[in-house]
Amino acid sequence: MRIVLSSTDMSLVESAQIARDAHGITSVITNDNATGLPSSPMTLAVSADADFDRALAVLRDLQRTPPRPWWEASWAPRALLLLLVMLVVALCGLMIFG
Repeated sequence: MRIVLSSTDMSLVESAQIARDAHGITSVITNDNATGLPSSPMTLAVSADADFDRALAVLRDLQRTPPRPWWEASWAPRALLLLLVMLVVALCGLMIFG
């Protein structure tokens, strides 16, 4: 058994395990009960040493997922920004013409 990933980020470790399972790589999570402590990392290990290189490739692909651009965010932040711009324009109009 070889360790592929060690992290205190529980979601990263579980996502990596799900991705490996999808590729047919058997993996084991250790120290999953200790992640409530800030300095206790979880480790993800592959069961078969032959799958180690494939598991690392899956992990690299998992971490390369690009973040979504700001314009693909939900409608709420954009609506708030539009409301703020309209408020600034209205206040400037009042200052100039009022």
